[in-house]
Amino acid sequence: MFFLSMLTFVFVFKHLLSSLICLECMTLIIYLKISLISFSFPYETFYCFMYISIAVCEAALGLSIVILYTLKKGNEMIKPL
Repeated sequence: MFFLSMLTFVFVFKHLLSSLICLECMTLIIYLKISLISFSFPYETFYCFMYISIAVCEAALGLSIVILYTLKKGNEMIKPL
Protein backbone atom coordinates (compact mmCIF):
# COMPACT_ATOMS: atom_id res chain seq x y z
CA MET A 1 0.00 0.00 0.00
CA PHE A 2 2.86 2.33 0.81
CA PHE A 3 4.53 1.69 -2.53
CA LEU A 4 1.25 2.24 -4.36
CA SER A 5 0.95 5.65 -2.72
CA MET A 6 4.56 6.41 -3.57
CA LEU A 7 4.09 5.45 -7.21
CA THR A 8 0.95 7.56 -7.42
CA PHE A 9 2.81 10.49 -5.89
CA VAL A 10 5.68 10.14 -8.37
CA PHE A 11 3.69 9.61 -11.55
CA VAL A 12 0.51 11.63 -10.96
CA PHE A 13 1.72 15.11 -10.13
CA LYS A 14 -0.60 17.19 -12.28
CA HIS A 15 -2.71 18.41 -9.36
CA LEU A 16 -1.18 19.66 -6.15
CA LEU A 17 -4.08 18.41 -4.03
CA SER A 18 -3.76 14.82 -5.29
CA SER A 19 -0.05 14.91 -4.48
CA LEU A 20 -0.82 16.03 -0.93
CA ILE A 21 -3.42 13.30 -0.53
CA CYS A 22 -0.82 10.70 -1.57
CA LEU A 23 1.63 12.11 0.98
CA GLU A 24 -1.02 11.95 3.69
CA CYS A 25 -1.80 8.36 2.76
CA MET A 26 1.88 7.51 3.15
CA THR A 27 2.05 9.17 6.57
CA LEU A 28 -1.05 7.29 7.73
CA ILE A 29 0.42 3.98 6.59
CA ILE A 30 3.61 4.73 8.51
CA TYR A 31 1.49 5.67 11.55
CA LEU A 32 -0.36 2.36 11.36
CA LYS A 33 2.91 0.45 11.17
CA ILE A 34 4.30 2.36 14.17
CA SER A 35 1.12 1.80 16.17
CA LEU A 36 1.16 -1.94 15.46
CA ILE A 37 4.77 -2.15 16.62
CA SER A 38 4.11 0.01 19.68
CA PHE A 39 2.18 -2.69 21.51
CA SER A 40 5.37 -4.60 22.22
CA PHE A 41 7.28 -1.62 23.68
CA PRO A 42 6.05 0.35 26.71
CA TYR A 43 6.95 3.92 25.67
CA GLU A 44 6.32 3.68 21.94
CA THR A 45 2.76 4.99 22.25
CA PHE A 46 4.19 8.37 23.22
CA TYR A 47 6.25 8.46 20.03
CA CYS A 48 3.23 7.31 18.07
CA PHE A 49 1.20 10.27 19.34
CA MET A 50 4.09 12.62 18.64
CA TYR A 51 4.29 11.34 15.07
CA ILE A 52 0.56 11.76 14.42
CA SER A 53 0.59 15.30 15.86
CA ILE A 54 3.45 16.26 13.54
CA ALA A 55 1.61 14.66 10.62
CA VAL A 56 -1.51 16.71 11.42
CA CYS A 57 0.54 19.91 11.49
CA GLU A 58 2.09 18.97 8.15
CA ALA A 59 -1.35 18.37 6.66
CA ALA A 60 -2.62 21.74 7.85
CA LEU A 61 0.44 23.46 6.42
CA GLY A 62 0.04 21.68 3.09
CA LEU A 63 -3.63 22.61 2.87
CA SER A 64 -2.88 26.26 3.59
CA ILE A 65 -0.22 26.24 0.85
CA VAL A 66 -2.76 24.77 -1.59
CA ILE A 67 -5.27 27.49 -0.67
CA LEU A 68 -2.73 30.27 -1.10
CA TYR A 69 -1.53 28.79 -4.41
CA THR A 70 -5.12 28.52 -5.65
CA LEU A 71 -5.88 32.10 -4.67
CA LYS A 72 -2.77 33.36 -6.45
CA LYS A 73 -2.92 31.26 -9.64
CA GLY A 74 -6.65 30.58 -9.96
CA ASN A 75 -6.33 26.77 -9.97
CA GLU A 76 -4.20 24.14 -8.30
CA MET A 77 -2.78 22.45 -11.38
CA ILE A 78 0.98 22.24 -11.58
CA LYS A 79 2.30 23.28 -14.96
CA PRO A 80 5.46 21.51 -16.14
CA LEU A 81 8.52 23.61 -16.87
